[in-house]
Amino acid sequence: MSDSLTKYEENAIKIIRQDIIDIGQAIDSDDETKIKNVHLQMDGKYTTYIPNFGKSMYGYSSDDGFDYEYLDKKSLLHNLSIMKGRLEGYIDIFPIINGSEQKQGFNFSLINNNEVGINVSFEDVSQQIEKMPGLPEKETNEIKDKITELKKINNEKMSKKKKWEKIKPIISFVLDKGADVAVPILSLVLQMKLGL
Repeated sequence: MSDSLTKYEENAIKIIRQDIIDIGQAIDSDDETKIKNVHLQMDGKYTTYIPNFGKSMYGYSSDDGFDYEYLDKKSLLHNLSIMKGRLEGYIDIFPIINGSEQKQGFNFSLINNNEVGINVSFEDVSQQIEKMPGLPEKETNEIKDKITELKKINNEKMSKKKKWEKIKPIISFVLDKGADVAVPILSLVLQMKLGL
């Protein structure tokens, strides 16, 4: 792990890595009960923290979440593959953000997986930050300002490289605020398709 990651972030990464392994094992098992159980666990764990986590997956409604009555084995496997890709995308961006030399860990195809499903607006994330009970008002406003800054950078006409240079300090700032703040904001960065 990078020295610049907090203990909280290191623990979050360990948990997500284990979930990625669990998803892979469920997919490889071809056991419908195991596949459904892992799907339920990932749904329960990440839907709360990642806006529209199930978007573009079978049986998902933004109002009601997953409707398991309509999910067969093939649909569950499809959804787990997308979940795995999204979680790998979140994990792999941490070393890049923190200036680690493990840049080869970032997988370009994961951005393509995220293109399909992560589609949150800057306003959605800003509202999510606003609703976080543990954040003092000053920090909430600072984080919302960073989201506004990200939106401006996204809309600017400049090279991806220049955008990335402007985004790196924002990402470092939000990572210091913990995973609950960082994950939704990282989803916005992934949407920006900077081709890292």
